[in-house]
Amino acid sequence: MRIRTGILGFDNIVQGGFIPNRVYIVAGPPGAGKTTFGVQFLIQGAKEGERGLYVSLTEDPRNIIEDMSSYSFNIRRYTLAGLVLFVDMGPLSIQYMNAIKNKENVKSPYVDEVFKKISALVKLKGVKRIVIDSVLTLKYGSRTKEDQNREIARFFRSLKDLKATTLILSEMTDLSNYSPEHYMAHGVIFLHNFLNGNTMTRALQVIKMRGTKHDCDMHKMEITTDGIKVFNTKV
Repeated sequence: MRIRTGILGFDNIVQGGFIPNRVYIVAGPPGAGKTTFGVQFLIQGAKEGERGLYVSLTEDPRNIIEDMSSYSFNIRRYTLAGLVLFVDMGPLSIQYMNAIKNKENVKSPYVDEVFKKISALVKLKGVKRIVIDSVLTLKYGSRTKEDQNREIARFFRSLKDLKATTLILSEMTDLSNYSPEHYMAHGVIFLHNFLNGNTMTRALQVIKMRGTKHDCDMHKMEITTDGIKVFNTKV
């Protein structure tokens, strides 16, 4: 069984969509379309009657909704219907940032507190799709690299137990600089946005997708008023 992502053309290159109840990473540089990809994924679920949750760790969700309102998929309709939920964890992020700055002791790691809130909402609202923005913020408060890796690993394992399909957005510009979370995820999708001659080129590349036959080539991608579209054309 596969679940459709709502990204036109993408499902065709991953055997029909994502394997459900797994954790995937959507990575790329700023402006590559990660947020749009995540929102389209939730909108597709809403169209199929699945409730989705967008977890914003830094950005005010009102700004995300306003930005996404320029697309034709009518995000406000689904938020008002309660099928796409937004949760603002910015205050929690700021709280932990201040604690770190002031060298205060915290009761539990930041990432554990984030998971508690996500888990509660998933169970209360019957959420089937989750988008977390972004992985960089999840690493707040870890005292050492070893602590950070251990906490992220525990977070990923816990997400897999929620019985929801999760996308984690990740700022990444260098494909040779992988982090532990890229190995922990079931799939890694990279959104490119680079200068090709005198023209900016967008492309999508499936770096990893467990249980799925796929190529690792860059596929031409466009961001239109209907959202992201992926083509069979190789870049």
